[in-house]
Amino acid sequence: MRTDPAASTAGLVVELADDADPAPLRDTVAAADGEVVEELGFGCWLISLPEVGVEELCSLQSVVRVETDATLERSVDETVDAGVGEDGPDDSMRER
Repeated sequence: MRTDPAASTAGLVVELADDADPAPLRDTVAAADGEVVEELGFGCWLISLPEVGVEELCSLQSVVRVETDATLERSVDETVDAGVGEDGPDDSMRER
């Protein structure tokens, strides 16, 4: 997206440095005709902006990480027991 932006809009999760002022992020997104969709907590923001604005966004000093919003689509299935595989419980780590 940075080197060869398409004419489409990107959904991104942006993490800012600790105690960073989000105003420059908001200003950069607005200048690119994008939108701050939601504050996610832990210094992360969900944004939507045209791909042509991604380079400018990534150039902000306060930005420490940028990922596509596909990150939010992945979740932990809490109904699955981590110690149980297809063959039943894994006793290899159990204290004896």
